[in-house]
Amino acid sequence: MEQVSVISLWIALLLFGAAFALFIFHYLSRREQMNLRGVAVALAGWVALGVALVLRAAVAERLPIVGAYESLALITWFVVAVYLVLELFTQVKKLGLYVMPVAIVFLGLAWSSYSAPAGLMPELQSDIVVLHVIVMFTAVGALYLAGCAALLYLVEERLLKRHRTGSVLGRLPSLATLDRLVYRATLIGVPFLTMGMVAGGIRAIAFGVEDWLVDPMVLLSLGAWAIYLALLYGHLRGGWGGRRAAWLAVAGLAVMLVIRFAAVPYWSGFHTYGG
Repeated sequence: MEQVSVISLWIALLLFGAAFALFIFHYLSRREQMNLRGVAVALAGWVALGVALVLRAAVAERLPIVGAYESLALITWFVVAVYLVLELFTQVKKLGLYVMPVAIVFLGLAWSSYSAPAGLMPELQSDIVVLHVIVMFTAVGALYLAGCAALLYLVEERLLKRHRTGSVLGRLPSLATLDRLVYRATLIGVPFLTMGMVAGGIRAIAFGVEDWLVDPMVLLSLGAWAIYLALLYGHLRGGWGGRRAAWLAVAGLAVMLVIRFAAVPYWSGFHTYGG
């Protein structure tokens, strides 16, 4: 079953690559059919990755959250899930060209970090941990997407200021579309981030984890949470948008990446299971 899981992950990686190629073709040709086909292929890749994760969970008899291989694959699944929800059910469209490279890189990093299924330490075998993991990964998927949209916003704005209004700029999403995506993705991510942090705190207290409040993972998470709250508050109360919101989203993304690639594997005293 583990072999089938790995094959499914490979299929997902190939499908995301194919979807990216279709999105590039749509970008160059402006043929609407190519974007629709790209979304369909991305959806198939997302399903294949979901199968890989479910089979991995069945083999390991636990949630697939141990080590870089599982956690990066799970992050990829959530990033693509948030993108598909926005693409299929909102007015934010045609962002597959910018999401698929993220999915391909993360899934490639997961594959390069492959390890056989391992057991889960007793402290992590509880319902509160399951809730913590699910909501945190949902938050990560949404907030990564917000950060990528913010980066694209800043690049496009810079091109406009330099009066580089060639064919490339004309095919990018509008600044208004990107600003809307930053806000909506953050609006999805922050409640899940809040729930995940609360669940993680409950878990730490329940198992008597010492000094958990000063753990680098916790402190960085609180920092990211504060940044995203400032973004939402400014948008709702102060009319913040555009560049200011984009820079906040980029700052939040930077903190989230530090959490995933530095705090989890190296700094945190009780999150090292994430690998």
